[in-house]
Amino acid sequence: MKNNSSAISKSDAGLSRLINKETKRQQETLDLIASENFAPVPVRELVGSVLANKYSEGYPGRRYYPGNAVVDEIEVLAQRRALAAFKLGSNWHANVQPYSGSPANLAVYLGLMKPGEKLLGMALSAGGHLTHGHKVNASGIIFKSVSYGVDPKTGLIDYREVEHIAKREKPKIIVSGLTAYPRTIDFKKFGAIAEKVGAWHLADISHIAGLVAAGLHQPPFLYADVVTTTTHKILRGPRGAVIFVKKELAEKIDRAVFPGLQGGPHDNVTAAIAYTFGQAATAGYKNYAKLVLENAKARRFYACYRRHR
Repeated sequence: MKNNSSAISKSDAGLSRLINKETKRQQETLDLIASENFAPVPVRELVGSVLANKYSEGYPGRRYYPGNAVVDEIEVLAQRRALAAFKLGSNWHANVQPYSGSPANLAVYLGLMKPGEKLLGMALSAGGHLTHGHKVNASGIIFKSVSYGVDPKTGLIDYREVEHIAKREKPKIIVSGLTAYPRTIDFKKFGAIAEKVGAWHLADISHIAGLVAAGLHQPPFLYADVVTTTTHKILRGPRGAVIFVKKELAEKIDRAVFPGLQGGPHDNVTAAIAYTFGQAATAGYKNYAKLVLENAKARRFYACYRRHR
């Protein structure tokens, strides 16, 4: 990883020194947090491109500012590539504007629920995310949150218990997809539970999106109404997010993102998202995803070996 900060070094030596320090830290640190994957140089170049100068409130063909013809093409390209990466057809829509995973999930809740309605997600202590209904997060403040966990003996999701909670609580949305659950998620079972209780099924695949795109994890799209993912974890892209939604719900979600939660999208990030999903469809990326999975299995085996020595 190279630091290309010659312009900064000439205009702000103090800040340049700090960036150099951080570059060195990243080069010398074995960092295993998914949120700190290494964005390749093209992604960093796009984020720092002239697109950072543009303001494009609205959606392609429906902007509130002039001069967005090129930006429209970039956003449409990002949408097409995002859908193609997961082999999705015309019955799905991709919103590439969310600033990150948290507002993406909140947009889904605002689009499909009213304040005070119930949300069922995994408890933070069991491996869920703040935005899956934790009481200190907007998802748990605006909406009534109930949660499921894991079996204390196996550490695995007990789908019968999830169904029991769903039937008792009758949530409007059930969230599957987690942040600290190192096992395969059965989206089909979550989808069946949601159907039984008349809930929407939101699959948050932020931590496994690359595995899904590479065919290494069950895809959620046959069983979910909405799928969210960040783009900066296993996908190696910029800090952003994408919402995949069935076409019949697309307008609700689009309006929740804009004007519901945010103004103009970050067009430089949109371009980097387009690049990222272009790369995710390549054989090289699929090989990378396989290596990630193999390394994770090797690390788990080593941890078990150390524990039982």
